[in-house]
Amino acid sequence: MSDERVARMFEAVEDITPLEFELLVKQWFESQSEWIDSFDAQHRELLTGADGEFEIDVSIRFKMFGGAQFHILAECKKHKNAIKREILQILNDRLRSTGAHKGFVFATAPFQSGALAYAKKNGIALLQIASGRTMYIQATDGKPPPLPLGVPKYVAWLLEHNGDGNIELELIGENDPVYLTRLLKKEI
Repeated sequence: MSDERVARMFEAVEDITPLEFELLVKQWFESQSEWIDSFDAQHRELLTGADGEFEIDVSIRFKMFGGAQFHILAECKKHKNAIKREILQILNDRLRSTGAHKGFVFATAPFQSGALAYAKKNGIALLQIASGRTMYIQATDGKPPPLPLGVPKYVAWLLEHNGDGNIELELIGENDPVYLTRLLKKEI
């Protein structure tokens, strides 16, 4: 799927506030905590790194795989314009400075191609939030199908640049109990 088609596919997420956005992401991670040992998610945690202090939108610590400890940093970007590579570079610097293991960027806007390429090279997961309606995108005349009951207000889509100019999408949500493990194991 081309970058342009992906950008058109997502509905604007105008009504969510930055605070609601951050707490939604925290909630999505917390929904996975039942099967993870020693899970802890913090909102707007102040972390001290090798080169200063950083406030992280959502910081997640947990143990799994027989007691191995993991630390994830998740940044939430409520932007109207496409997310640039510089956002990912800053997160990558914070990952190195704090010793965290994995970085996530959740955004309300699409990602520029340079950001997608940088994320792939540096193992940063990119997720774009969208209306729950996007769960039911079909190759039709563009009219959305009727939605069943229980559709979440927001969902997240994992975006991966596959190297040939196209983007692959995977729906990520709290109803998928192993998505965190898949993202940790996957080189994205």
